[in-house]
Amino acid sequence: MIQLGLSGFYHDSAAALVIDGKVIAAIEEEKLSGIKHDSSFPFKAIQWVLDYTHITIDEVDMVCWYEEPSLKFKRVKKSITGNWKDFLINSANGKWKGFLKRWSQGEGNISGILESIGYDGVVVYTKHHLSHLAFSYYTSPFDSAIGVSVDGVGEEETILATLCRDGKFQELTRVTFPNSLGLVYSAFTAYLGFKPNEGEYKVMGLAPYGDATKYEYVFEKIEKYDRLGELLQINEKYFTYKKSENDMFNQNLIDLIGFLPRFKDEPIEQHHKDLSAALQKWYEKIFYFILNRVNSNWSSPNLVLGGGCAYNGTANGKIKEHTNFKNVWIPFAPSDAGSAIGACLYHWHITFGNPKVKGGDNQSPYLGPEWNDNELFDIITKTNNGVRIQFIGDDSELCKVVANLIKDGNIVGWFQGRTEFGARALGNRSILGNPHLPDIRDRINKVVKKREMFRPFAPTVTFEDYQNYFKSEEAVPYMNQVVNVVSKIPIPSVTHVDNSARIQTIKREQNPLYYDLLREFEKLTGTPILLNTSFNLKDHTMTNTPQKAIWTFLNCDMDYLVLGNYLISK
Repeated sequence: MIQLGLSGFYHDSAAALVIDGKVIAAIEEEKLSGIKHDSSFPFKAIQWVLDYTHITIDEVDMVCWYEEPSLKFKRVKKSITGNWKDFLINSANGKWKGFLKRWSQGEGNISGILESIGYDGVVVYTKHHLSHLAFSYYTSPFDSAIGVSVDGVGEEETILATLCRDGKFQELTRVTFPNSLGLVYSAFTAYLGFKPNEGEYKVMGLAPYGDATKYEYVFEKIEKYDRLGELLQINEKYFTYKKSENDMFNQNLIDLIGFLPRFKDEPIEQHHKDLSAALQKWYEKIFYFILNRVNSNWSSPNLVLGGGCAYNGTANGKIKEHTNFKNVWIPFAPSDAGSAIGACLYHWHITFGNPKVKGGDNQSPYLGPEWNDNELFDIITKTNNGVRIQFIGDDSELCKVVANLIKDGNIVGWFQGRTEFGARALGNRSILGNPHLPDIRDRINKVVKKREMFRPFAPTVTFEDYQNYFKSEEAVPYMNQVVNVVSKIPIPSVTHVDNSARIQTIKREQNPLYYDLLREFEKLTGTPILLNTSFNLKDHTMTNTPQKAIWTFLNCDMDYLVLGNYLISK
């Protein structure tokens, strides 16, 4: 069974090629187009996964789309033409007609688009949150668990909770549009001057600098409390995302907050930090309430999380502290991109009845392109801009050399193996630094990544040693939980202002070369920890190709670049 999984038309478009339940290749459209959070139909991603697997489009048995377009259409139609007044206004201003045109060319015409690239076979649709949860549950180590998917909105649901058991899903409860944790978080992200569906992680990084009590009153107003009924009710008085694709809040919210929305390039002031802190605190309060409500009725020690909000590592890291869950699993791409995989797994297990793999399956995030040393040499020589090149054929020697460079304070671009699928650099498309040197964080932010100075960096640590340095009861292989730093040896460049860090734990079988580099660094410094951030400049997508790696290296203050076994310096 050859399945082609697809997501698109909202954000994080992606394609995945799955054969008999095994993910062979997957990539986001943005990594091929260079457009951050590219939402267009994933033509380039489709072509790449087919080329990589040497499969033609007519050999695909089933295309799995990550949503139910007909249900989404009903929700959008209701929002635009909910009553006669809305219908007349939106008909007059062309909004309804514009939506119908876009719909007919996009989500309403999936089969037609596929026919344009030569596919006329079976197309199946999966409900948005079930695609999320299928990816989370089937990759998890749990036989049974509570599954919770949280994001902006799917078809109608914004949150879906299920019992995941015997390889199947039983719905437990849901929250419906316009009551949405994700959309409220995005609305405040926009208010704070960052781009929705992209800048939320910046708000999370800003929050520890603020005093949440200064703006708690705002969130007391925007939520309607009804703890005996709906899990979440948002006061629509302050938001416009129900009826507008461009604006998310209105003058009522501005009046309530008491200061004007920040524009993109304006300075970040203390009141912005305080509002960020209040938003994050409110999000966590609602999030834990929902988790506890669900688990009080259907008790399970295991939780699997999905949806774009599962990237909120600050909230994820405190789940065990604020709920009764003992074990938490979050996959490497919990947002819409991962649903291209989830849609395939849903039908492989549910439609065709294949059992869940004991202990989980498809847990490797390394699903993208790769280049061998001969190919890398050709690319390096063609793009040689006066750089110095050294080939170190022995992997152990390479790790020793690079570990010494990092120890001495050099910033190293690390390009190895297959590109990661998902938003996190997990050791194949990474910029690495010495976590012990206090100036490394500011240097990378300022002259390498060229981004906001408040932004923190994550540490990678060997699985066997993480509890010596971080307060975490379980491995965090995909860098999706923020935990407290307990290291007796200072690691200032990966320790945030509130003494926290978003960690990645790694076992040797997950990424042998990266693991060995950590061990070589430990021999030199006493700690198997490296600063790890994604290989890209601000407003660029994560580096996918050797050509982009070289361009990035030459256009910032990075000291060394490692492409496979080639060490490059300026």
